[in-house]
Amino acid sequence: MQRWAGKLALVTGASSGIGAAIVRDLAKQGVNVVTLARRQDRLQALAEEMKGEKGRIYPLKADLAQEEEIVRSFKWIETNLKSPVHILVNNAGLSILGDTIDGKMDDWRKMFDLNVIAVGACIREHIQSMKRHNVNDGHIIDICSIVAHRIIDFPGFYVYTATKQAVKAITEGVRQELLKANSQTRVTTVSPGYVESELFAKAENYSEQSKSALDVLPRLQPSDVSGAVIYALKLPQHVRVSKFILSYI
Repeated sequence: MQRWAGKLALVTGASSGIGAAIVRDLAKQGVNVVTLARRQDRLQALAEEMKGEKGRIYPLKADLAQEEEIVRSFKWIETNLKSPVHILVNNAGLSILGDTIDGKMDDWRKMFDLNVIAVGACIREHIQSMKRHNVNDGHIIDICSIVAHRIIDFPGFYVYTATKQAVKAITEGVRQELLKANSQTRVTTVSPGYVESELFAKAENYSEQSKSALDVLPRLQPSDVSGAVIYALKLPQHVRVSKFILSYI
């Protein structure tokens, strides 16, 4: 991780769970981190918690479902930190259960706006940030899901699954385009199985039956996912790992 010490990372959905775990581990490794989420109080509390670590945390409130707020966040970084974003971790996500056949399109839009469109906008702004500073060796890490690789028969879960399969395809497209441009920037997806986090604990429209089904499942911890992120960043620059799939056993 020495090559990243003092560099700048941006982590979305950083107010809890996987995002907060990644921020903690990056700061401990000496990476400065801009944290993006809607809950400013949570971000501020995380920054206070990590005071004294090698890396500094910059809490920044943003609704990632709004493209203009993503653009504004990168402009804030350019104006105030005058640094490129070397590491981008797209972690923010939303899960709303609902039948596919008679689905509520507003719920579909909410999930696609945050889980897919925000990922694309952040990647675009990240690459532009590096280009402005003549940086050609960053790292893009998209937190995906095991459902991007196989469809799980869980009622009401199929649209969320579709968003994660879209992220997998988009991430692979970005990786191939960067390779063709002779970029040294690495691109990685991390696809965990069920993780104990607020994504599902506070997900919308979850019935008691759905929650009971989740309660009996073995689960990963946010630190397990963060460990995969740190491992990917620690690999030598010439080593490219395009995907990690994490399961409980």
